[in-house]
Amino acid sequence: MGKPLFSCYYVSFAWGLSKHHGHVIDDQGRIWFYDLGRTWDPQPAGDGLYLETGLRERFRNPVLQSRRVPPAQLADMRKKAEIARGGLIEKKSMARDAGSAGCEAYLWERSDAYREVKLGTSGGYEIRNSSLEAGHLQEWLREEVGIGIPPQSRQK
Repeated sequence: MGKPLFSCYYVSFAWGLSKHHGHVIDDQGRIWFYDLGRTWDPQPAGDGLYLETGLRERFRNPVLQSRRVPPAQLADMRKKAEIARGGLIEKKSMARDAGSAGCEAYLWERSDAYREVKLGTSGGYEIRNSSLEAGHLQEWLREEVGIGIPPQSRQK
């Protein structure tokens, strides 16, 4: 897998069940499915950045999917992620043990470290990015690219 740029995921650890799976798009436009199945925490690198090694742990053992994002479209979405970075983030607890589904972008500010941009999360915890671009990105990732839910067949 190249450098991760976008991901959408579902996570729930309620009632003793451990679910953490989703999709990630790398810098070559390839889409990967991952199933971590446990909690994960990013590794701080200082100045609001996180280490690449921690993100690689989250996406370990990925399964390559058949769909690709064209380079021009990926470049456009990366620009939107840069703009979404400036959005105000609002967090709100909605329900206990409901799980969460969300999408994120990763902006690489160093070769070994990235800045996470929350695009939006729903479920037990709601996160909203005020940037219009964040909403556009989340819609694009979910509806056009179709990521964030487990594939019917892990061999896609």
